[in-house]
Amino acid sequence: MMHCITSLLVIIFTLTKSSLAVQCNTNPCILGAGFSPPAYQCLQVPDNFNDVICTCPDGQSEINTPCRVCNKVNCGPNGVCIEKSFYESLFYACGCTNGSSIYIHPGPCPDANPTTPAPGICFNGGVYNTAAGICICQAGFSGPYCEISPGQTNCQNVVCANGGVCNSVATIENGVDQQCSCLDGFSGSNCELVGVSGRCTPDLCQNGGICEEKNNGVTSYAFCRCPSGIAGQCCQTPYFSCPAPGIFADSTNCKYGRYFQCAGLNLSTLSCPRGLRYNFMKMRCDSDVSCPI
Repeated sequence: MMHCITSLLVIIFTLTKSSLAVQCNTNPCILGAGFSPPAYQCLQVPDNFNDVICTCPDGQSEINTPCRVCNKVNCGPNGVCIEKSFYESLFYACGCTNGSSIYIHPGPCPDANPTTPAPGICFNGGVYNTAAGICICQAGFSGPYCEISPGQTNCQNVVCANGGVCNSVATIENGVDQQCSCLDGFSGSNCELVGVSGRCTPDLCQNGGICEEKNNGVTSYAFCRCPSGIAGQCCQTPYFSCPAPGIFADSTNCKYGRYFQCAGLNLSTLSCPRGLRYNFMKMRCDSDVSCPI
């Protein structure tokens, strides 16, 4: 008799627990329209099946309730938050006024008092750093919530241009590396360099570009490696120069994880680890960053 009562209590507890569970398939994060993956996501908490995490593209999150960037933005007393990817790594803009006209501002209006973001949620043993506003992940894990395991990071975010294919290659230094195998006529770490048939000539690479050759049997190609802020097959197109000291987006090479650093007016290119891109909201390399098309 006691065994039957115990079994009944277990069944009642299980049914009650299931009825209270929140699951992503019921759309508690209200995904859809402008709030769709991968920018907005629903994540089932791995160690607690009763809860879900609703994420925002700026790295914020909510438990069992929709996450919206503008819910955590203080545009100011006269500002209005507009939720849309206006800028490469900023997922909102503020409609501000200067008294005579209304303008769009990338961030809170000048008269706003910034609010402190809510503490984050970190998976896989990650610890939330309140001062930095980021998750500190255990070795091998990555992502804004440490949700990406080592096995997931191989080639999924590595962009190989011009028909190149990413392969995970064992190395002595770090165990594994993601390398792009390029088609004939293309080169570079992401197959982004387009070759010119033939050999290097003195006037092939413009604006300080450096020429290098690759031979495939009897076929030769010349490739131009361009200085920072210069693009084009022959480095013929300047597209960025330093407006001021600081860190800036590289709109042309963002998808390869590259960004600019300006020391005074001296321009240099920095690169994130393979598969990551620079998140200007968090000032770090991250796995959840969109780039201009």
